[in-house]
Amino acid sequence: MWKSFYIAISLVFFIIGCSGNQEVDENEFLDSEVEFRYSHVQNPDSLYSLDDFLNAGWKKSKSFIVDGVDKEGNKITPDALEIWYGFFNRKDIEIRFYSDHSVALDSGVKSAETAVKRAVNANSKGGIITSTNNRVSYQSYVVAGNAVILCQDLLNNCVDLASKLD
Repeated sequence: MWKSFYIAISLVFFIIGCSGNQEVDENEFLDSEVEFRYSHVQNPDSLYSLDDFLNAGWKKSKSFIVDGVDKEGNKITPDALEIWYGFFNRKDIEIRFYSDHSVALDSGVKSAETAVKRAVNANSKGGIITSTNNRVSYQSYVVAGNAVILCQDLLNNCVDLASKLD
């Protein structure tokens, strides 16, 4: 009998505890949500060169062709002047140079978006295969001045690199 009584009392306390009427401030909830970002734009008035990135700590590995085309014959990186592959903070970083910030925001962002989307749909080994048969996967990018910086992983490595340019 006592056992049933304790179970009943416990059940009542459980129901009361779970049905508390707490008001939730909607603004507090929205502020607590973390928005995942995979792109960032900074330094719109700057023009960078390969040497600027080398001086910021990026390690150059090799250059890619700028006139590569896809299966339909469309340029993969239209308007790019130079494309370099290398490393920063032990992560793959590709840098695409354009004539100015507005071209980087237009053509550069379009090709960067394609590269980021393609990485999600990449083959089972992960990554994309570039025109030179290298397997690289990009998850985010930064537009810094006239350059588009493609990041192997989260945005923070590319933002860190871009912040060391000035």
